[in-house]
This record gives sequence, structure tokens and C-alpha cells, in this order.
Amino acid sequence: MKRTEEEISVNDRLRDARKSQGWTQSDLAEKLGTGPLAVSRWESGGVFPHPHFRKKLCELFGKSPHELGLVREGGEDEEPARPGSLFPFNEPLLNAEELYGRRRESHKVFDRIYHKASTSIVGARRIGKTWLLKYLRLAADKELGARFRVGYLDATLPSCRTVAGFAAEALKQLGRATAPRECTGLLNLQEGLEALAAKRLIPVLCIDRFESFTRNRQEFGFDFYHGLRALTQVSDFVLVVTSKKPLYEVVGKEGETSGFYNIFEQVTLPPFSFSDTELFIHEKSLKAGFTTVERDYLWRYGREDEERLWLPVRLQLAGKLLLEEKEQSPEAPLH
Repeated sequence: MKRTEEEISVNDRLRDARKSQGWTQSDLAEKLGTGPLAVSRWESGGVFPHPHFRKKLCELFGKSPHELGLVREGGEDEEPARPGSLFPFNEPLLNAEELYGRRRESHKVFDRIYHKASTSIVGARRIGKTWLLKYLRLAADKELGARFRVGYLDATLPSCRTVAGFAAEALKQLGRATAPRECTGLLNLQEGLEALAAKRLIPVLCIDRFESFTRNRQEFGFDFYHGLRALTQVSDFVLVVTSKKPLYEVVGKEGETSGFYNIFEQVTLPPFSFSDTELFIHEKSLKAGFTTVERDYLWRYGREDEERLWLPVRLQLAGKLLLEEKEQSPEAPLH
């Protein structure tokens, strides 16, 4: 996805402090254990220094953060960043700008949602399916407008072990809260969708780990899939579901006979390509102040075997460990 760097004013104070010592940007970078490009971007306002480097800059120049222009506008500095916060490993997606490498897939899903068509997102375990669903929610207003009401639910929730529980949870996530004991099944979901339609709202339900429904085929059988399909046909109801395998393998005969598969187009999430990985490593390394050697580690340990494919979760973990080591022992060489 397109990134917008955090905009801050040109840091004349930091530049003047460096020049007063007679140092070039390369000199300062060497003393800090980073690259000259990072120093250049700090001074130009391209990025704001990571807390680790703000502390080192203050110690090096013997000045306060304010004297070096390292306090954000408004006079209050940000909350201290925890080690690894630049690399959210096994954390929920809280910022849409944090999603990398899914431009084509997200564009396709948004395009289908806009045209009120359902999508099946398929990918291996930990490839980023949940993050993509969370991204759809975070970016929905910008990409789709206020008419689209996007809800998210995890099919493994205890409340989703019955059709009635699923319907109640779906209504809650779409902003139509109904007490579970008052919800008897898809009929209540239909009534909730009709109420949203009366307000000219388009309901979009993202269902994560859809294969969980198949653990109880007696409860989630033909009527369930046939009913869901019918709701998408008689209203503007849109489904976006994730699973590790294609829906025809997940649902089986019930989906085939109900016509459930026919409403979806499959979008498969692959590992990161070279260009996806290059963007991730470039932008993250600038913010973390990684050296060339540290960037090479990201390239190496984020890769899947010897293939020219990189796994998002491995890149996040490798970056997190590198940043933690850098903050704990900034002068120590990598092993």
C-alpha cells in the first residue's frame, strides 16, 4: 500500500548542532551506528528519529530533546515506543499504513465490495489473512465511503458455535445489537439487514477462519449455506471470508448443492515478492536506523528457504529481534 511518511518540519536545531561540531552527516551516522541517509532524513523532516536514536543524540550533543528539535509539535513528546513497536509481530493491525505487500489483493477486494460482490480470501497459515480483513475495516471509509457498514467476526468465537449465535454476533458487528437469546437464526439476520437497507447502508461482513463452521456440520449444514447465499442475492449484503483452503474444499457437498460457492471470487494471498520485501525493508530500516548489515539480516531471515519469496510474519519477527538487540547493545556487532 502507498505510504505517507510522518511529516515534521525541517530540523534546523539538529543540523546546527551537528555543524557546530564540524561533523558531516556521515560522521554523525558513524557515531550513532546508523547510515547517513537516516541522518539526512531526520534533518530534512522526512522521518522522526526512533526513541533509541533520540536518546543517543541527546547524550552525544549533551542537549535536551527540545534543544535538538526532537519534541513533536504541541510541546509534548509521544509516549515512549516499546522495543519492536516498528515490527508488530503477533499483534493486531491497528494502523492501515502498516499493511505491506497487499496492494493488488486489497484493491480487488475493495472493488468487489463496491460492486456488492462477495470474496473468498485463501492463504496459508499466518500469511496475513486476518490483517487483510482488519485493513478492510480500517480503510473502508476512505476506500468505500460512509454508506458501507463493515463488520468483522472470528468464526472460532464461542458465540458462533450455533447458527443463532452466529447471527447475533453478525448483527452486533454490523451495528444491530440483538440479545443472543432473542436471536433464533438467519431470519433475525435478514431482519437486521433489512433495517440497515432502510437506512441506505450496505452491510459487509468479514468472517475470519470460515472453516470453523465445518466442525459442526449438523448445525452448519445445507440450510445455513443456502440461507447465507440467498441473503446476498436478495439484498446488498456482502461477505468476505478467509480460509486456509478454497471454499469448495472447506464446505464440501453442502456448499456445492446450495450454490454457496457461486457468489464468491477467490483471492489467494502469496508470500511477499522481491519488490514487496524491498519496500518493507527500505521503509522499516529508515525508521529503525538499521545499517546495511542489519538490512541484509532482514533479507536473509525473512526468506522462505532458498526461494525468492518472503513471509510477512518472518520479516516482522526478524525486524523485532534486530531492533531489540540494537536497543539493548547498540555498539555490539551482529552474530
